[in-house]
Amino acid sequence: MDVIPEDLTDLVHRAASTTAAHPADLATVRGRARARRRRRAAVASGGLAVLVALTGGAVPLLTRDDRATVPASAPPVPPPVSASPTPPPVPAQRLILTGDGGTVRPQRGGPEIGLLGGPADELAADGSVVGHRVPAGWQETVALPDGRLVGLEFTDLMPGVRRTDGPNVAGLSIRLTVLGADDRVDISREVRVRGQALKLVGADARYAYLVRDGVGLVSHELTSGREKTLIRVPAKVDGELPFREADVAAGRVVSVTGPPDMTRCQLDVRRLAGGGGLSRLTVDGECAASIRLSPDGSLVAVPYRRPSGRRTLEYRLAILDTATGERRADRLIGAADTVYGLTAGGTCGAAWVDGTTVRVVWAQLPDPPRKVYTVAELARVVTVTAQ
Repeated sequence: MDVIPEDLTDLVHRAASTTAAHPADLATVRGRARARRRRRAAVASGGLAVLVALTGGAVPLLTRDDRATVPASAPPVPPPVSASPTPPPVPAQRLILTGDGGTVRPQRGGPEIGLLGGPADELAADGSVVGHRVPAGWQETVALPDGRLVGLEFTDLMPGVRRTDGPNVAGLSIRLTVLGADDRVDISREVRVRGQALKLVGADARYAYLVRDGVGLVSHELTSGREKTLIRVPAKVDGELPFREADVAAGRVVSVTGPPDMTRCQLDVRRLAGGGGLSRLTVDGECAASIRLSPDGSLVAVPYRRPSGRRTLEYRLAILDTATGERRADRLIGAADTVYGLTAGGTCGAAWVDGTTVRVVWAQLPDPPRKVYTVAELARVVTVTAQ
């Protein structure tokens, strides 16, 4: 890594919804029945009609000895309706919020403003944000379907000591760490090789997929730590670490190739086994973070951005067929201006709901911004479906 990362703050923001009480609850109906039993027969029969209307005909007939008899033709009493809403279906992929963001202090002595992402904030299916408890120095979160999180844990072993940054820096630890569904550490293993830049690009139930500078894409077995080179890339491409933006699914890897360019985003789709090329895809703009393969690998969601006016960037999401390159969707997500040198918004995570639908997160600073906001505070979900 070129920079020793600073610890990020774990920010938690949860949203909840409530359900109003039923207006014709059973206690109210019974109370009214007791009051009406004291009345004369003529009045009681009128009160009974009101009760029948309130409860859809499911009220027992009242007699003077307080015993209830149910006519043979009376319909069965329906089961009580649950007050809890039906939970939304579980998405095919978990959505981790991303976004490096930045901050600035526009006026001397004034408040700092900006937009920052948390290290491991997850947008749940119901729209709430779960802030996972992760170790200090946590980066590059990959969320597994079974509830676990995989990430890299960076630790400065010589705090306060001035030294030259870079892949050869002394006193830096990089551990591959797996957290259980309860956010407790299941696996933690040193994976740094001094002099070698390192990146985590994906994981599944058995492997973490790492990019090692000078080697390429390797599979790291979670249980044993054994590594195998899958796709050899012995040198940087255009000065960039290979697979700098990538995703792995269904035996395939998609990665951004070529230098950063606001007019063209180029992606290669390859097989993990042997690295054979399947297709080369392009969109008209700069690739953004959170490129995601669909669960079966047949589609890829590509967030990208491009200029729209002198100071504005528009952010879009394209869905492409990984075999043919056919564009199955291309949706405007939002537009953001430059505010005090900062881009005031952007796409901050994407994940597939099922085989054709993607959730993408948009976050944008309010106008005017008054503080440093988190992505979790401002997150808005846009759904895009392949046609």
